[in-house]
Amino acid sequence: MINLEWYRTFKAVYKHRNYSKAAEELFMSQPAISNQMSMLEAYVGHKLFLRKSKGVEATENAKFLNNLIIESLDTLEEVEAMYSRSVRKEEKLHVLGISQHLYNSMLSDKLTQFKYIDIRFEDRNEVLFELVNQQEIDAAIVHNEVQTFDVLSSKILSSPLVIVSHPSINTTELDEHIKNDDIRKIQSWLEKQTWFSHMSTNPFIKLFWLHCFNKRRPKVFTNYIIPNEYFMLQALTETEGIGVALYENARALIEHGQLKLLWKTSNYPERDYFLIAHKKQKSLFEMLRNVFTPNYAKT
Repeated sequence: MINLEWYRTFKAVYKHRNYSKAAEELFMSQPAISNQMSMLEAYVGHKLFLRKSKGVEATENAKFLNNLIIESLDTLEEVEAMYSRSVRKEEKLHVLGISQHLYNSMLSDKLTQFKYIDIRFEDRNEVLFELVNQQEIDAAIVHNEVQTFDVLSSKILSSPLVIVSHPSINTTELDEHIKNDDIRKIQSWLEKQTWFSHMSTNPFIKLFWLHCFNKRRPKVFTNYIIPNEYFMLQALTETEGIGVALYENARALIEHGQLKLLWKTSNYPERDYFLIAHKKQKSLFEMLRNVFTPNYAKT
């Protein structure tokens, strides 16, 4: 029997020409994407995608299938979206956008304060702002202050970026450099370590280097990129290496001895986070602001 989800997966793979990107869009694993495409190919009796060095190439059969189903699938998804919006309106189900790596530290322990909440994961700051601005979602948490006529904004968190490691890493040499306040040798020691990051562009590492060493381009080779800060920190508790993360996300692991705070310095850069919502969602904005900063001063 045909599975409608196979067609949704086919649409994503056809659009991106890449199993990994399709998996990201659908919040699925890459093996699950591959498995669904194999079942669909078996059902239709034709090869749909050919693997290439970078992604996949659609066959003529895939192009034909896409032309057959795309209009119907788009119509079905529009109906689903309309129904979802009507349910949200009826039940006051609010949609909050937040990055995955902030969810655990900022929101997971607060879910019981909401009767209804729909979480939209999105790491890109500009996308979250646009979704709020266009009223596609009700509110979001972003890392840049927003000052526009239609969008409300309030700072809800300020956390330093800290450098942490697996607790068993040998820091004898580093501790001596820190004791002597030898910044050049501290930097040199750090550059020789095994590095973890939650983004391939290493924004946290670059910001850390700029503030602590006054250098824009760290000579750091990132050994492991795990595209979620929370999971990156979890990996650091099991594998020897170092990384830069929000103290708010690493604090519990440091306090329980699962991670080690390598270097205490007054030069740690601060990272601010802001709650934003469309001005038509002012009551929701006030409620969320009280959830995240219960002692805020009302003005």
